[in-house]
Amino acid sequence: RLSKALASLGVASRRGADDLIFGGRVKVNGETVTAPQTKVNLNADVVMVDGKIVEGGVNFVKEHAYFMLNKPKGFVCSTKSNSAQGKTVYDLFEQWRDEFKAAYPGKLPPRLFTVGRLDVATTGLLLLTTDGDWSQRVAHPSSEVVKQYVVTANNKPTRAQIAAMAKGTEVDGARVVPVRVESMGADGGPANRILVEVVDGRNREVRVLCADAGVDVKNLKRTRVGGLRM
Repeated sequence: RLSKALASLGVASRRGADDLIFGGRVKVNGETVTAPQTKVNLNADVVMVDGKIVEGGVNFVKEHAYFMLNKPKGFVCSTKSNSAQGKTVYDLFEQWRDEFKAAYPGKLPPRLFTVGRLDVATTGLLLLTTDGDWSQRVAHPSSEVVKQYVVTANNKPTRAQIAAMAKGTEVDGARVVPVRVESMGADGGPANRILVEVVDGRNREVRVLCADAGVDVKNLKRTRVGGLRM
């Protein structure tokens, strides 16, 4: 199937591939194809999107790319086509895409996947890769990869607030309990900072933990994913 082939090449998600095909932007052997279920042979057929050959994608480059990004505040983890909030983390990879195009004329750069997400106001370590399978494995809660965050509160958190965060809360209808919550002031660090480690990685999990414990968050930064540190 053409839509599945485009998705496997990293051009777009399955739904995004359908939209490209329905929009008349995909050609197979020089002919515009508008049926996602069209059968293609990637070893024999020439597939093009917007006039560019996509036989490559992640299958053209034999080695995947892996990036550690120190995400700035104000960037969302969405593609341009899906984002209504302005700047996306993918905007920070224009140079990489330009270098790929220069090295492989006529080829589309492989699709980049974020390994999980950080909200627009959160900074710190964000992993991106062309390896979609690896991205899903690392991000899925079953992998139990620890994500570490530093919370900077507007006021010094009380012991009761730290204890409340450590007990966990509900996020998206599921009970989550962090693997570690402690005041960084206890080790001589800033008294208004809290170290939080989680494995679930649910949407805005750390912010919900803080809000439910009455901690007013000033800044939130991710500092570690597994053995990778920022």
